[in-house]
Amino acid sequence: MSQSNLFIDIGNSAIKWRTSDSKVFSESVEKFSITLLTKSKIAWVSAVAHSDIIKDMSTHFEMINVIKPQKKFGGLTLSYEDPSKFGTDRFVAMLGAIKHFPGKPLLVIDIGSAITFDVLDKNGLHQGGLIMPGISALRGSFEKFKTSDLSLGLTGLASNTDDAWRFGTHAMIVSAINCQIKSFQSIFSDGVVSVCGGMAKDIKKELPESIEFFENLVLDGLESYSQSVG
Repeated sequence: MSQSNLFIDIGNSAIKWRTSDSKVFSESVEKFSITLLTKSKIAWVSAVAHSDIIKDMSTHFEMINVIKPQKKFGGLTLSYEDPSKFGTDRFVAMLGAIKHFPGKPLLVIDIGSAITFDVLDKNGLHQGGLIMPGISALRGSFEKFKTSDLSLGLTGLASNTDDAWRFGTHAMIVSAINCQIKSFQSIFSDGVVSVCGGMAKDIKKELPESIEFFENLVLDGLESYSQSVG
């Protein structure tokens, strides 16, 4: 039996999907198979990579809506002159944040393969954003110290070089995120900080208690988008 809608978030390293009954599933790109997806009439897709996976979906659904960023959509207006240069995941995550906190200034942070920051005023006008390397890119950025260890939650000082690199790169990420949160809150005292992404839960305890943490903000945005266009 097919469902009417399926919402799919294709990231760099993992794929998440939500069924019509709000159940969420996740799988790494390496282990993902189209057969894991529930048969549905319509798929709403946010994809930052892996166009081959979207192509494989063409026989699995009656209709596939691959979301493209728009200069203006609903309550969101992008600052980018060319919306095609803006990441779909960032676009949809902002729609999700607006859905949860309408009429509020927003800082949307996605902590994944890359770390992105986007600021919206209370009218949904995008003020611009930042992109920083995620933990994998950062840990592999210096040949002498590079490691495939992506563990987070590392605090304090280290007494050997390997740990010093892991602790140091962790501290860089946490400090950069907290710096952007502080800057946002100094400008928008009534603003809301929404944090999502695959690695967000690993550093959540090192961020201000006031943040709003979401496991599936992109999926929330996809669902909001589908409801807006009908």
